[in-house]
Amino acid sequence: MTPQRRADLAYAAAILMGVLFIVLLGPLDRRLEMVHFNDFSGIWSGPATVLVGVNPWDPNRYVPTAVALGTKTPDALVDDYMPWEVVALLPLGALPLEMAAWIWMVASTALSALALRALLRAFVPGRAAIHGALGLALFAGQPGFQTIVLGQWALLLMSAVAAIVLALRAGHARRAALAALAMLAKPHLFVWAAIGLAIPALFDARYRRFVALAAVLGGALVVVSWLAFPDWFPAWTSDVLPRRTGRSAVLFSAFGQLFGAPGRVLAIAVIGVGIVLASRFEPGSDPWLAIWLALSSAGAIYSWSADQVLLFVPIVIASGVLVAAGREVAARRLAIGGALTFLLISPLLYAIAVWRHDETFSIVVPVAFFVVIAWSLWPYRRAALVRQRSAQQVQPA
Repeated sequence: MTPQRRADLAYAAAILMGVLFIVLLGPLDRRLEMVHFNDFSGIWSGPATVLVGVNPWDPNRYVPTAVALGTKTPDALVDDYMPWEVVALLPLGALPLEMAAWIWMVASTALSALALRALLRAFVPGRAAIHGALGLALFAGQPGFQTIVLGQWALLLMSAVAAIVLALRAGHARRAALAALAMLAKPHLFVWAAIGLAIPALFDARYRRFVALAAVLGGALVVVSWLAFPDWFPAWTSDVLPRRTGRSAVLFSAFGQLFGAPGRVLAIAVIGVGIVLASRFEPGSDPWLAIWLALSSAGAIYSWSADQVLLFVPIVIASGVLVAAGREVAARRLAIGGALTFLLISPLLYAIAVWRHDETFSIVVPVAFFVVIAWSLWPYRRAALVRQRSAQQVQPA
């Protein structure tokens, strides 16, 4: 049996175990119990409200309309999401909530399993232990099963980021740009990822085509949606932002709770250090992508623990860099350690969050991953590669 065949079997078995965990040990039952009041019901309520003729950003009509349609009582007076997300999901809004929820869940799990498999085959081919560990953690790890229970975006967004990376790697700028539209659903998660994908456009034609197409497609979607709902922004900023920015799992909130106002300044400084470290790598290279994608989770403006599913992408890329450099043991430690974090540490942090009614300190997971990835990939930063190339040129002489 070839190493790739063993890796494929290990991944398939791990995904099957994760699905059985979801189906048999409670997450699916909990998802079905919550179908009318989980996060997906809120996502669905925006397009469903539009289709019955009500503006989701009308603070007087949105809540009673959403409740009448069968969702939870919204936490805010207007829709949480932006108009381009609502417009994109109009087909789901035309379906009954239960049917739309099933489609969302099946599509999320299927696409994420395929996306992770494609990433693993591209970056760490034939490594059965890595394929199996990360495959199991995808659904059995806390961020994955929490995403399924809540009906959140994270699995779909992880699939989109994986598609961007793989499409750029293959030189398919158009496919990458189409996948990048998904980032508009939760732009606060992709501030640093977007910068990390844009900077290489200064040096690489593949990235230039990708950035130009993504800007045109994304800009068109935003403009059309904004024109359709011109009054959404004042209502959204006045009501949603104050409700959503205090207790999320981000450095700004965590340091603010620990140290008050100076802590928020410290959080900005820490993110600044992360930007400096990330900028030391070769733009557009695999180490560059890994470090900027990890920074995007560690330095997010607004995030919850379920969004940490996005970390699968930089973990796989960084493991691939280590494998390509001949550091097999380090690659296994990074990938398996990441899987164990999602399987063991993340549930503990989530239990603490439930006890505190506050997920803030779950930020320790993405910050730890950023530090580990930066440490592991530091020998492959731009200055080190330049010195290595110079040494190779001098050696024959």
